[in-house]
Amino acid sequence: MKVLLLLAYLTAFSLFCAAQAPLPEKNLSIFGRGMYPGDDSTYALLQDAGFNTVLLSSFYIHGDGDLYSGDDNKHPVIHDGKWVGDTAYLRRVAALKKTARIEILLEGRWYNQPPNTFDFIRDWVDATKQVPGVVTGTGNNSTLFKICQVLKEVVGADAFCIDDESVYDTHSVIEMGKIAARLKMHMTLCPFRVNDFWKTVVKDTDPKIVDAIYLQCYDGGTRANPGTWKAATGAVQPVYPIFMCRGAFSTCESSHNSKTVTEIKDEMIRFKAGYPEMSGASIWQMADVKSFVINNCAVTNPASGSATTVKEFLAQIKESLSTGL
Repeated sequence: MKVLLLLAYLTAFSLFCAAQAPLPEKNLSIFGRGMYPGDDSTYALLQDAGFNTVLLSSFYIHGDGDLYSGDDNKHPVIHDGKWVGDTAYLRRVAALKKTARIEILLEGRWYNQPPNTFDFIRDWVDATKQVPGVVTGTGNNSTLFKICQVLKEVVGADAFCIDDESVYDTHSVIEMGKIAARLKMHMTLCPFRVNDFWKTVVKDTDPKIVDAIYLQCYDGGTRANPGTWKAATGAVQPVYPIFMCRGAFSTCESSHNSKTVTEIKDEMIRFKAGYPEMSGASIWQMADVKSFVINNCAVTNPASGSATTVKEFLAQIKESLSTGL
């Protein structure tokens, strides 16, 4: 009996690891900064809100080969090819995965910041390089492959999302796409401007693997437009605008092009007019949703919105992102 139960478990686990969650037909997504390790109530709120893709963010590769959550820069979540992070986090993500596609946002440095993530990915894809504590290349024993494998098999991620804003090395990102293919994962892109890097990645990767593009329409991407971006890159993948909600940068005022739910609705109408096939949109990020409520923005700045609870604000944001879809 024990042998049969073990075989059943291994079979179920194998099927779980092999599954690739496709893009939802109407993809309403949210970035989850501020959710590691999180708490049960936050995850329950997010699950009830009905977003069908959750991009867990942000995660950084360090020079020692470890992966860290941006919510905890003192303790790695992956070390030596194994999950060493919080186990309650895994349980919470598993609950989300029942109703949502799960992506992991790999974030790089901004300008003038110390090297991380994409600096190391660029250097480590070359198997001829020797780096202390790191297995270079993209083989099954490589540091990069094992990081992605843990994200797939332990965290349950369906995709990892590339947010490179400084290194822009096409070869290494294309190689990451090949790792995703071997693991039966997807890879998505998170640009904020059109440049030769993103155009090359789009052109030279399999659209069955790189299956979505999340376009930052705030801060450096304030003037970004999904229809224009799609045409300029020749992307066959859907392009989803990402909006920043009020509450970002701990202010109820507009900051870095953060928008009210009404302003998001207006932008969705404008974007849809120029890009009729647009089929989704996203919000950055759960931490800002909480900040809006914590700062009591509905009272201190009524022009910023009316929500007084996280549940209410999530519902309003989801409605805004759905406009015209």
